Amino acid sequence: MFSDSPSLDLCYQNFGDSGFRKLTNNIVSERRYGRSVVWGDYDNDGRIDLFVANAAVSGSQLFNRLYRNLGEGVFQPVTGPGPGGESGVSFSGSWADYDNDGDLDLFVANGGWEQARTSFLYRNNGGGTFTKITDGDIVTDRYGSIYGAWGDYDNDGFLDLFVSHSSPANTSPSYQPTAKNSLYHNNGDGTFTKVTSGSVVNDLGCSLGSAWGDCDNDGFLDLFVTNFGSRVNDLFHNNGNTNSWVVLKCVGTVSNRSAIGAKVRVKATVRGRTTWQLREISGGGGYTSQNDLRAHFGLGDATIIDTLRIEWPSGIVQGFHDVAPKQFLTITEPARLQALGAGVFRVQSWKGMAFEVQSSTDLKQWSPVTTVTNLSGTLEFMDPNVTNDLQRFYRTLPR
Repeated sequence: MFSDSPSLDLCYQNFGDSGFRKLTNNIVSERRYGRSVVWGDYDNDGRIDLFVANAAVSGSQLFNRLYRNLGEGVFQPVTGPGPGGESGVSFSGSWADYDNDGDLDLFVANGGWEQARTSFLYRNNGGGTFTKITDGDIVTDRYGSIYGAWGDYDNDGFLDLFVSHSSPANTSPSYQPTAKNSLYHNNGDGTFTKVTSGSVVNDLGCSLGSAWGDCDNDGFLDLFVTNFGSRVNDLFHNNGNTNSWVVLKCVGTVSNRSAIGAKVRVKATVRGRTTWQLREISGGGGYTSQNDLRAHFGLGDATIIDTLRIEWPSGIVQGFHDVAPKQFLTITEPARLQALGAGVFRVQSWKGMAFEVQSSTDLKQWSPVTTVTNLSGTLEFMDPNVTNDLQRFYRTLPR
């Protein structure tokens, strides 16, 4: 149960080698019963924003909060209709682009072990606004919902939703659970069908966290669920099908090593329709959960990936074309290369990274210039063979 008094949240800004600084701005100035937080760049401006799920005490209700990241440690509360202006005894939020339109939508799990409630689903309209979905089992089912984990379990190209449920007012470790969890299959047209067969939705449990991850590397997402009290946790193996897929591990060199905040986009033709899919690499789910850090995409009957695009937190963008599906890929962020003058450059990357610098006059034929090792995080070097070409391009490749 919650304490009798609300508390201030805490936020620490990471300055790398110089440590952390405790922030005192508006995202930590309100006393509330915060249950979980989740980061996501809902407005696609390159800065991750913050959703805070707030619950209730003794029948009271508190609004959830959505803060838009303005940069430089400044956040703007987003009020009015939408995720930042509604109360629901909320326990968690989960960002995902479930309609494949290129921006992050939000599911909010309500009720928890306090009371049975309906949950919220907000579709991102773009432009900083949301539409609250009011039809369908996802938002009309009444449960003590804890967390919603998004994952394309059947690899058809559309994200599905698993929701873990508790049993309101029954938190004793000796309690025998009666609640079942829910799995909603994405129909690809903005609607969902509730799955009613299989152990995932029929095993009894008083469940808390959940996470999708391909634990046996067969291309299909498996599901782990944690349960309260004396009940053991659950691991559900995905038996798969014939649909295609691709899994990407992103390794940052200028950005953080785990690529937290990177956007991975895939364009492919699935069932005769060419669509983009989006995955944003996140450091944590909405409630005691962490999905696989790898970006997993279901591709249905696609035989080729037209475009694979990675937008790194540093601002660097990588693009690949005509990529074969059904493979695991590791993509390393290129170093940031800045021109300081004719043939003079600065390389920014993680310390100790080694790179081959290449040059070209036509972006087709590339020739090696030198190999450098960045020992300090920032390195300056000169092309010893700089010429008077009208144009010359440079790039770095990790070694």
